[in-house]
Amino acid sequence: MMRLPSSWPWAIVFLLLVLPWLALVALGVFWLWQNHYLVTGLVILASFYGAATLLNHWLKHRQIEPFQLPDVQADERWSPAAQDIWGELDKLIEELNPADYPLTDSARLLQLVQQVNRKVARHFRPRAGKAELDIPLRNILFITEQVSRDMRQLLDEKVPFSHLLTIDEGLKLWKWKQRLEKGHFIYRMGRMLLSPTTAIPAELSGFFQGKVAQYPRGLLEQWLLRTLVKKTGYYAIALYSGQLAPPVLAEPEPQPGLAPEMKQPLRILVVGQLKAGKSSLINAMLGELRAAAHVLPLTDELTVYKLKQDDSGVVLIFDSPGYGDESHWFEKEPERALGGFDLVLLVCSATQAGREADAQFLADLRNWFDQRLHRSMPPVLAIVTHIDQLRPLREWQPPYDLQTPQNDKARNIREAQETVAEALRIPVSDCIPVSLQTGTNYNIDAIWAALADKWPESKRAQYLRCLPEGRSKEKLRLIWTQMANLIRI
Repeated sequence: MMRLPSSWPWAIVFLLLVLPWLALVALGVFWLWQNHYLVTGLVILASFYGAATLLNHWLKHRQIEPFQLPDVQADERWSPAAQDIWGELDKLIEELNPADYPLTDSARLLQLVQQVNRKVARHFRPRAGKAELDIPLRNILFITEQVSRDMRQLLDEKVPFSHLLTIDEGLKLWKWKQRLEKGHFIYRMGRMLLSPTTAIPAELSGFFQGKVAQYPRGLLEQWLLRTLVKKTGYYAIALYSGQLAPPVLAEPEPQPGLAPEMKQPLRILVVGQLKAGKSSLINAMLGELRAAAHVLPLTDELTVYKLKQDDSGVVLIFDSPGYGDESHWFEKEPERALGGFDLVLLVCSATQAGREADAQFLADLRNWFDQRLHRSMPPVLAIVTHIDQLRPLREWQPPYDLQTPQNDKARNIREAQETVAEALRIPVSDCIPVSLQTGTNYNIDAIWAALADKWPESKRAQYLRCLPEGRSKEKLRLIWTQMANLIRI
């Protein structure tokens, strides 16, 4: 005996619902034909469908979507390593299929969050056996807290009635959604039986447009999952890179966020070969030498000067001994000498032909930061000195137009500027020609303008340099608070 398919009761329900409407349509067409309104009715019907088709094309052209990709941007102070893993998370969400992570399956959603956290952890701690566990428990809880808060705010803004629906009501609505999807399948089968001439082309069109491959990727599910991945990844990157720490709850009105602004002054290193004019440059910048009080130099080789600025606070300028092809003072303590500064002024004499020592210094500096992606290399400005000693020797009538040189002096200065840029592999705009003659300094204002232009990069380098020290102080303060509470208990 042949058994009926299990979906036949749904087919009966479908027919009971559809047949009265089909009969009404047939009677309406007959009435229009009987009263000679059939042509008019068809014209009106075609007009409505034409307007709907045009509106549909316009909406697709405008790409109006109710749920777009979440606007979660990487922090501009993140290190290159953090930027790399953020790009990998972008690739992950592009491959995300909502059918693999139903919103009603909490276990699958937890697996997705763990996958993101594991991916970030292994990026920052590749040598750890279980990198995702190489973090304090309170930090994991903090990620959960922040993601939950952000998701709640997004639901309030994007999903209507989300603040009124209970979890039980939401699960019931989701079950009804699945039933409606099943009913839609029955409707498609019924249409194939009743009108195969129109149903078959429609099904083939949907297949070749890729709708079958995309089913059942709903916009809401996709948006929620992508937001979950981006938010989890954002806080995981900030925590595993050390740029974010949970606030101490004992503090009044804690505001979670990135590390507080560092109070240490900006550090500028002045380097160059022997007799390049480093001391003369510092004299010209400071006006008069003012030794910093109670400032410990990074190495015994450095001399520290303090510059007080109204807008930027205190800036420390470190004068270094001249190096050559054989002697390099920074090789004694490269960890502190190369990584302890936020901006570098590389002084190059226009009358010196050899650039190997300068190029070697920059190569060592770049290599040091290439091996430490959690840091950001400080910007480098090349200060081309002794331009007044270029040929013709007796001519010195500044200012000179170096963009369109009009005489031999200007052309020689421009050539020296380009030679330094090529040897050091830096832009010509970062090579600033100056004259440091006593009492007649020239083009010092251009140095201050270049420093102002490099200020954001310098602040980023300072932030990443001071971050470990700031976090260490926070940890010590938290330990002190915990010990005090333990003694109180």
